[in-house]
Amino acid sequence: MLNRKSVSAIVAGAALVSGQCTIPTTPLSNNIAYPFRAQVQNATRPEVHNKYMNLEIAGGGDRHLFIGPVGIPTYDLTLVDGVINHVPTGNRAVIGGEFSEIDHTTKLFMTGRGDPRAIFEPTYACNPDTGALQIELRFVTWVGQPTGGHICVRGAFDGSHEFRYNPPGNTLIDVNRECIKVTLVVIPTGPAPSTTLSTSIVSSTSSSSSTPPPSSTSSSTSTSSTSSSTSSSSSSTSSSTSSSTSTSSTPSSTATNLPYTDQTHLGWRYIGCAPEERWTTDGAFRTLSGALLAADDMTNEKCMAFCEGRGFQYAGTEWRRECWCGNSYATTRQPLTTLVSLNKCDYRCSGNSAQFCGGDAWLSLYAKCPAGGPCVNAVFS
Repeated sequence: MLNRKSVSAIVAGAALVSGQCTIPTTPLSNNIAYPFRAQVQNATRPEVHNKYMNLEIAGGGDRHLFIGPVGIPTYDLTLVDGVINHVPTGNRAVIGGEFSEIDHTTKLFMTGRGDPRAIFEPTYACNPDTGALQIELRFVTWVGQPTGGHICVRGAFDGSHEFRYNPPGNTLIDVNRECIKVTLVVIPTGPAPSTTLSTSIVSSTSSSSSTPPPSSTSSSTSTSSTSSSTSSSSSSTSSSTSSSTSTSSTPSSTATNLPYTDQTHLGWRYIGCAPEERWTTDGAFRTLSGALLAADDMTNEKCMAFCEGRGFQYAGTEWRRECWCGNSYATTRQPLTTLVSLNKCDYRCSGNSAQFCGGDAWLSLYAKCPAGGPCVNAVFS
């Protein structure tokens, strides 16, 4: 859960400087073939900023759109001729229904029917938090309507916000249910062109306002004992003495005949393949929620160095290019340690195809080894 992208190799042509990033002058296509999540941004409104679009099953096969905790996290959106598509269901983003007489906003949702489609234009912009280059989906129009207006989100139920359309020139406001203007940002979840997206660092935002289940670990002060107790239940596949520094650029080895990357020489041990919210019933929150690094040159070494540099005790990679950090994870997100489970974390790292960086909402999870102590990977049976 990517959350920002920057350009790794600026496309040919002159570039304009805006804010903290450089904006390429070459326009983007209105088609995005690689899968992505839609992130919501409004840096002035922390209640919605950096959260993600979720899909909630509705009648007739439709999908209603929310930002957490309602709905199912969605990792497989594409853009076809400017229209957001949900590949698994064949639905696309449309506008219509539930018109509000108070503020004149209209519902944005997804359907396979012929409702007027919402049209977006991919545009380069600078991330408001990091200054990194990102791709935004600028709202253009919906079929049969004037150009202009914007997408907004308003409070719904259970702490969620629903997506709506606000027409151009509209000044009406529902004082009880303000519809907050937002920007939609493309967060790739599959391989994206290396000339388009590169590295960005953000703080992660939980997609739920509810409290996660009890943690399987406590704070970083007791991680060493937790680490020891975890490894004591299994014999080692590979081990080394924990290093005090994890910023080495030395390529790591891959455990023999097992699809995970051995990082014990850097002081990190592999503890298994852990599920994200899509595969659990414990709520919509990240397994590791401390910080996120997303990069087209992602490797496990890069992830471990990033998390250790920020004082985290757990690090995990997923979706080939995402690195998540934290000091604990919920008991319901225990990493699996069967040979079969490793098949869920078999995506090749975007920065090194010899390594494995998680899977489809599955996290290749590592724990920091105690300084000067044993550093042992889990055994898989």
